[in-house]
Amino acid sequence: IQEDERNEFHSSIGRLLHYGTKAENIDDMIFYIVDQINHGTIVDPQQRTHTSQLNYKAASKAMRSSNFSAAYFYSNAAMKLLPPNHWESHYDLSRSICLVLGNAAYIDGHIKEAISALDNILSHGKSLKDKLDAYYLKVALLHARQETNPAYETCIEVLQQLGETIPSSVEPEIIVEKVDKIQSKMKRLTESDFMNIKTMDSPYHCSLMQFYNQVCYISYFVHTPMLNWFACKLVEISFEHGFSKYSALGILRYSMALGGKLIDDAEEGYRVGKLALKLLDRFDAPDLLPMAYLCYYGYIAVQIEPFQSCGDMLKRGFEIGLSIGDTQVALLNGVHYIQKCFLSGTNLSILKKECDYQMRLIEAHSQPVTKIYLVALQETISMLIGQAEPSNLKQSDEDVSEVGEFPLSKVFHSVMRNFWLGHVERCLYYAERYSAKSVIAQLKTTLVVFYGGLSCFQCSKKLNKKRSQLAKQAINVLRGR
Repeated sequence: IQEDERNEFHSSIGRLLHYGTKAENIDDMIFYIVDQINHGTIVDPQQRTHTSQLNYKAASKAMRSSNFSAAYFYSNAAMKLLPPNHWESHYDLSRSICLVLGNAAYIDGHIKEAISALDNILSHGKSLKDKLDAYYLKVALLHARQETNPAYETCIEVLQQLGETIPSSVEPEIIVEKVDKIQSKMKRLTESDFMNIKTMDSPYHCSLMQFYNQVCYISYFVHTPMLNWFACKLVEISFEHGFSKYSALGILRYSMALGGKLIDDAEEGYRVGKLALKLLDRFDAPDLLPMAYLCYYGYIAVQIEPFQSCGDMLKRGFEIGLSIGDTQVALLNGVHYIQKCFLSGTNLSILKKECDYQMRLIEAHSQPVTKIYLVALQETISMLIGQAEPSNLKQSDEDVSEVGEFPLSKVFHSVMRNFWLGHVERCLYYAERYSAKSVIAQLKTTLVVFYGGLSCFQCSKKLNKKRSQLAKQAINVLRGR
């Protein structure tokens, strides 16, 4: 076969394979068929559309198999084969291809193409229902790119389009009142009652739950005081309209609120959180496991169970997330896994290698939000093993102007670094600065109080009233109060 004829020969083989394969067996053969057909140049409009459909089937199968690079390749090929007026002539196919392309491109690191594909859907979608999946994915993409405010605002906009009224801020007393009402219901339910609550059958309410879950997650980074309100809203919708897989996540977020600063009932949060994990099993939702593990083992169980066992489950969340393409949540599980290992006394040199490995993954997948948390942890470990100069501490610690919980995380690391490096005055300075401001990160608050209190006893200066109180709080931590 002449070299200039080989591509067309391959394409002919692909078409013969397709015509000779029974319809019920197409899925098994789709990669072989499409790989051969794609060698050729297709001119006929009908043939191009048909080949686009085959490439879409191949992309969908690749996504189900977690072969995201292949899914990106096939969906990109499918898009290029559509006619110029494809949104008018092939609306459903166009929307389906753009959604797979946006998802695969995002996971595979082609961010601009992912945004372009999703914006295509948002520009040409005929209804809000047709745009919801694109909105959901775009919010995740914006957050991953550290465009957290636009991500939050987009979530709020979608919820408003769905008919919801979202306050710009909520007083703590309203949150406490909501929690009291929910708890009065929760405490009357046995585990059997809880597991047998009706299934949510309304697509509208399922969409509400999906976006309330997303905005609850985003609010942790950009509008933390609203997190508990969103968590309560998720539980209220679930009790009123039935449980879905998103109810399990919603109840986990509510459990985080129970164990947080405002309610401060870690044991009840732990009990409710365990019920939420069982509820997730009821709906067979492995796609939500990484986020569920992050919520439960990163924030809830860690107040009750040993750090080591929580770390093991967070590592599992990291592995599951990577396998299903939920890269951002996978890597957040990874950061929490390293943190729990650090707190449980794992060898710091081993943890430094784990940090370096996860940093390579974060940079490969363009996850700047996760990176800022890992950098703080990586710097702490490096300083403690003598691989970073303490003089770098001031530069990374003084900037606490960002919104959300991250500034407090940086202050937490400053407390840990300075205590273990013997700088008790600086440790006290940062411990006082932290001052229990965190909404849900109770573990960090407890540790800051504890190490700040120990620094008070080491400090040679006379304790002022504020530092005396910090020392008393540290004693209460030791007593388990």
